[in-house]
Amino acid sequence: MPLSAAGHPLHSRTLSITLSQAEPPLVEYSAYLLDLRKRGIAPVGGDLQGPGVIHHMLLDGIIDRVPGRLETIRPRMPNVAFEASPSTGGESCRDPIGRIDQLAGLPLDDAYARAVGAEIGGPRGCSHILTLAHLLGPTARWAFDLDARLHGGMPARRPAERIFRRDIIVDGYETAPGELAMTLQLTDLHFAPSPAVAPAMDRFAAQTEIHAHAVVSKELLLRELRVDERRRTGADLTEAAWRDRSETAAALVGQSLRAGISGAILRHFASLPDDAPLRDALLQLAPTLIQCFVALDLWSMMSGGGRTMAEIGGLQDSCWMWRQGGALGRVVRGGTQ
Repeated sequence: MPLSAAGHPLHSRTLSITLSQAEPPLVEYSAYLLDLRKRGIAPVGGDLQGPGVIHHMLLDGIIDRVPGRLETIRPRMPNVAFEASPSTGGESCRDPIGRIDQLAGLPLDDAYARAVGAEIGGPRGCSHILTLAHLLGPTARWAFDLDARLHGGMPARRPAERIFRRDIIVDGYETAPGELAMTLQLTDLHFAPSPAVAPAMDRFAAQTEIHAHAVVSKELLLRELRVDERRRTGADLTEAAWRDRSETAAALVGQSLRAGISGAILRHFASLPDDAPLRDALLQLAPTLIQCFVALDLWSMMSGGGRTMAEIGGLQDSCWMWRQGGALGRVVRGGTQ
């Protein structure tokens, strides 16, 4: 189905997770999050940020698929919003990166999200790495369940052969002052076991595609939400049709995309296990919306003017850099180091 939105492009967020065969029953994963700001300037933390890549976060490691457990995890943060500087008191987004190692050993069960949040959420870590880690667990569970359904258990694959890839792309647009449209695309690609040299489509096992269009009001209410989905296998690759799935997500319309929306989405889809891809995709709307705020130039509407214009600040305790008592908060409030 065509997916379009009118308005000024503000921000794009891409999340991607790839699962590949390691020594059975181990599976390698490679995940990244990329935030691309498309316009505007942001006076924040005693400096100016412009368009371009704002965040680039990566997670790599090993999963044991038999017990469903995160065996190892290796974080990297090639591009962060705040490097160490006098304005940050020498602090950087990378400072708490060592905490992420503590996620090793976590089971990929229903308690996974809470355990991840308890370890690296809020002032204990980076909200962007947290978002990527939250997506990793349910993505792996879905991929392994699908692999078992399609191929009967745990099929033999070559070392480094891909099993599954998930990509989620969310774009934000300003449609009127303070109002936003958001488009979301999820693509799940499941790979069939195949020899090292084979025709490309011999590697195709299944695909799930989700398109969503959301309208967000000035009050941050989800005013509209349209969803289309298509699922294909090799047997119906050319015949599979798009389906309107808007009714499945209709209960979320009218809710605020502020704090609490993730819980509402999780509760809504708790009884819809076959809609896990849609759940995981919709969970990315609110985090991307936060990134769109900066490109709206809302800072220019705050009190001040000219060189005394107010700076932008993150929510208190939303991450390490915006923790209570941190240097950035003091800079934004006009205090001293």
